[in-house]
Amino acid sequence: MTSFLARHLAEKNKQLFIRNCEISDAPRLAEEKFPAECKAEKDIVYKEGSHPLKLDIYTPFATYGAKECFILIHGGAFVYGSKRLDQNFGMHLAIKAGIPVVNVDYTLMPDSDISQIINEIFHAMNYISSKYGIRKFHTVGDSAGGYLAYIVAITARSRHIRHGVWVFEKLNGTVESAGMICPGTQYSVKEFPGIYFEKQVDNKNVRLRLPDYIYDLNLIAERDTDLRVAVITGEDDFLKEQGRGFKERIENALFYEAKNDGELKMFHVFPVAHPEWPQSVKAIEMIAENAVGRR
Repeated sequence: MTSFLARHLAEKNKQLFIRNCEISDAPRLAEEKFPAECKAEKDIVYKEGSHPLKLDIYTPFATYGAKECFILIHGGAFVYGSKRLDQNFGMHLAIKAGIPVVNVDYTLMPDSDISQIINEIFHAMNYISSKYGIRKFHTVGDSAGGYLAYIVAITARSRHIRHGVWVFEKLNGTVESAGMICPGTQYSVKEFPGIYFEKQVDNKNVRLRLPDYIYDLNLIAERDTDLRVAVITGEDDFLKEQGRGFKERIENALFYEAKNDGELKMFHVFPVAHPEWPQSVKAIEMIAENAVGRR
């Protein structure tokens, strides 16, 4: 298959994926009821430009002068979605962990690439550090956001990896944990969505090659044994095997595979879609424990 045909097929798969997501997400977003125990500051511009990037901050009541926070990264195969998808989940996580959750938008592919997205999330963290004095971060995300939660964390903790993935925004702080909800950990450079990971030069078929571990996080999972990792999956999660396999690479990772319970089916990213379910509550508790309970 030529590069042109591969790109054409990826575009078709991207459009089909987006249509399916819109159909499934619209009804649950319309019915969401947000918890009342935290304050929500929405649509704060963290990066100016022709298409400004924004973030939300969810802060539990009676929390003042926080020194750490979550950075929440939404999924959507890197081509779909916004922070709106994870708003309800983010509020529940903030309440459970007792620290703020910063829910960030980033530029979707193919208008960006993986290096740009990581740089943008670093920029969001530096904005929070500068404005609120926070220096300690915990990343968390679902699906493609779970991938980003890990690669952002590991990139922040290694100058060598930062240079390898073309990330030149220096983080003013540290990342201590990564929570991965139904994460994607393996992608092909020749197929959707991995075909969009690399930057094309001058709109030609010339690419800035990225390290192999960008396409397979298993290749880098043992690089940083001090990063605290939690991996969540479910019985009906189509990426369940990827989550299981990645967890096996990290000796001290917390792991939870939620089982179906009657009409409650543990499908892909169930804690984000239904944070009030008992299984979702357990998942949220594990992510909070991984961040603030395992020092």
